[in-house]
Amino acid sequence: MKGNTLSSDKLSVVVRVDVDGEQIQIAATGHVTATSLQGLYPVVQRTRSLGGGLGVEMDLTEATVDADALQQLQVFAELYEVPVRLQNNNVTALPSRELQTTSRAA
Repeated sequence: MKGNTLSSDKLSVVVRVDVDGEQIQIAATGHVTATSLQGLYPVVQRTRSLGGGLGVEMDLTEATVDADALQQLQVFAELYEVPVRLQNNNVTALPSRELQTTSRAA
């Protein structure tokens, strides 16, 4: 990959299969937003269906994750039993739209 993927808003996804064939990891870099998750979910589902029962894990330790996307990820991970790895410092704290509207009106 060219350049620093952490500074990019573009989401890049790589699917890695463990040499022993026990684990599949979906590693994403870039900026994870609620919108970009709509493209990531089908990758996870397709990987799970092709994995033949292997464990699938999402690795977002090298990505920046919006707070809204984090909430969606938590629901998705619990519903589909897919572990998601994050770094604590890569979750962006963005104000909600409600707060943005209130602050503009003041």
